[in-house]
Amino acid sequence: MNQEESAITFGYEASEEEIQKVILAWAQATEAFHYRFAKLDRIINTLQTTARRQPSASRARLNRLIELRQHMGDVLMTLLLDMSGQKTGQSAQLSKPGQLYSHANLLDELNRQIDAELISVTTVAQA
Repeated sequence: MNQEESAITFGYEASEEEIQKVILAWAQATEAFHYRFAKLDRIINTLQTTARRQPSASRARLNRLIELRQHMGDVLMTLLLDMSGQKTGQSAQLSKPGQLYSHANLLDELNRQIDAELISVTTVAQA
């Protein structure tokens, strides 16, 4: 018997129903995140076009939105790499339900931040 077979695993085993709930929460958070990213991208493109025509447009707001978009892209790439298990020097492994849950929570938090920023942009644009 080799060492791997003799290793005893301890820990919590999630039920199939719990795993399905976590996957659904992750999928919903990911879909919402992609929707907000696309919306943010459209707003940035509009503001950049407006800024070219009206140089006095709020550069600070545009820069903040561009930074937020970059942060969103970085987070998404990090989560995708985490899910793929392609970390340097480690063998590929499947994501655990805990990782999915953490990812869903992180995406939900970012979605709230994005919503707050988008609401402020929309409010200013309507004024």
